[in-house]
Amino acid sequence: MKRSRIARLRYSFDNFMSKGGMAVFLALLTMFALSFVVLSGLRILFGILLPDESSSHVFAQMWRVFLQILDGGAIAEDTDANWLSRVAGIITVFVGLILFSSLVAFITSQFEAKLAELRKGKSSVLEQNHAVILGFEDRVLDILAELIIANESESYAAVAILAEKDKEEMDDFLNDRLTERKSTRIVTRSGSTSSIGSLRKMGVEQCNSVLILNEAGSADTEEDRADADARVLKSIIAVIAATDKKNHPPIVAEIHSDRLRLVASNLSEGSIIAVDREALLARMLVQTSRVPGLFSVYSSMVGFEGQEIYFYRPESGWQNESFSDILFRFSGNGVMGFRHEDGEILLNPPADFRPAANDQAIILAEDDSTIEYLSEKVLRPEVRDLPDFKIQKSSESYLIIGWNQKGPVILQEYADYIPAGSRMSIVTRPEEAHHDTIAGTIKEITSQYSQLQLDWQEIDWSEPEALARLAPENYGNVILLARDGTNPEAVDAASIAGLLQVRQHLKSVERKLGHPPSTRVISEIMDSENVDLVLETGVKDFLISNQFISRILAQVAMEPDVHYVYDDLFSPEGSEIYLKPVSAYFQDPLKPHSFAECVSAALARKEVCIGIRIARFEADKERNHGVLLIPEMDEVFEFTGKDNLIVLAEDDD
Repeated sequence: MKRSRIARLRYSFDNFMSKGGMAVFLALLTMFALSFVVLSGLRILFGILLPDESSSHVFAQMWRVFLQILDGGAIAEDTDANWLSRVAGIITVFVGLILFSSLVAFITSQFEAKLAELRKGKSSVLEQNHAVILGFEDRVLDILAELIIANESESYAAVAILAEKDKEEMDDFLNDRLTERKSTRIVTRSGSTSSIGSLRKMGVEQCNSVLILNEAGSADTEEDRADADARVLKSIIAVIAATDKKNHPPIVAEIHSDRLRLVASNLSEGSIIAVDREALLARMLVQTSRVPGLFSVYSSMVGFEGQEIYFYRPESGWQNESFSDILFRFSGNGVMGFRHEDGEILLNPPADFRPAANDQAIILAEDDSTIEYLSEKVLRPEVRDLPDFKIQKSSESYLIIGWNQKGPVILQEYADYIPAGSRMSIVTRPEEAHHDTIAGTIKEITSQYSQLQLDWQEIDWSEPEALARLAPENYGNVILLARDGTNPEAVDAASIAGLLQVRQHLKSVERKLGHPPSTRVISEIMDSENVDLVLETGVKDFLISNQFISRILAQVAMEPDVHYVYDDLFSPEGSEIYLKPVSAYFQDPLKPHSFAECVSAALARKEVCIGIRIARFEADKERNHGVLLIPEMDEVFEFTGKDNLIVLAEDDD
């Protein structure tokens, strides 16, 4: 069937116009030019047919046509024109109104389309040396807060967030909750976190680090967690591909599965840190429950507010000095150990250890700008006659109330740490669906640690009579685990309700005994904004889950090898942080002692002193509950019998 020429022209015109903005603009310009030519010819023709004063100059008539197309009011200037020229002017004005209105409408629609595109977050991020976050979860607020503090010394810093969420939704969320951003600019974009094109738009080739958040939490099913892990793994591969598989930035990713964490770590020769947040939190909870005041120490270390971990090597090198000499080359910063050239971490090395030329010291400092390798050593005080101090290890007892995904790791960690003859009791409500997991974990641990007493009860412990039968006052520590859940506010509300019930019971026991029981209550909370409410319940030791893991992620994103330091600190092997009484280091602990003396005394016990804890400030939040990390070497303290040194040591003896 033959098509008419008009149909073909219409088809070509439709195809041309379907190309969008530029095609429409060119069509309007073409129509404007054709209209100008046709209307100018018409006016010139009318001037020939009916001459008057206005038709004496051809170019003057063309100029009038041009003005009348652009501005309808220009027809008023045709005072010397005849009626035929005025008809031509009226036609020109109508055509001009149509063309000009169309052009204005087109420009307006293009602006609106561009604004809509910007609101969708599809444009490229033109930043350099920035941090990229893939994913948008509640804990992104704590991560951004840490990065803002870390970037305070930078005059201009940026964090770019890519997530499969609406850009306006992300911006509104951040604008409501993160008003103080200092020198850090936060850029959000919508798109797939595993799209190579979207990642290149985020500037991953020019960024300092990529942090990939896992959207699955502890309350999600195994299937959901596996799916979320697979998406994180896909995002890691996309980042590597977007940077041409070479020189990719350090990648920090949350992955639940042990197997997939191993796969992720071996994807490239570049730095990929796969973090198991549940295991980190479980280990942290175990350590803080065993060492009173330890959480305040970690609160100062983890994140960028307070002291944090850096890697440092002086320009002049280590000059073949021993670790004991290097300790006194710093004041106001402390050496915890060394990172070897191959990445191996060595904490609390022997006093005579001599670092290799390229070894870096693991420094605890307020900021990297405050680290100073002194040209002359601080005078090292001589320590004579250390007290004959040894902790008599006795059995420990723990009442664990509730259960969550961290439960198996928590029990395993306790089993690795606590001495023989210790007791762990688990209490869950009948409606909590963890029966198989709890039973399997208990069976596995009792087969490995036959010297431990491990039991499990299913009762509604929220009933006062049931709680009285449990007798929490007979345990050294009561641990309240946060229930699994996706809503931090609801989870914390349940935790606080449980804390109040335990507190009321212990208060009633105190009234009977005439003194408070020695039981410590440790709780896990999700949202840092609920800290004051927890303090109201009388609990001094608690783990802020989301904030703690967010701080670690932010630190690791800025310096990936910090993750290996925390891995070492939180594992039962090697050295951990302990708070030991001052009487373990000085024959006369009540005399004034400088911090240099504390460092020297700890060194004599094969330990590294990184700070002190003053007992009388335990309840003072403004003084960080009495914890002071890395004071100046010459600062002098008047200790009491209840004060502690904060040390890196292999055990609590």
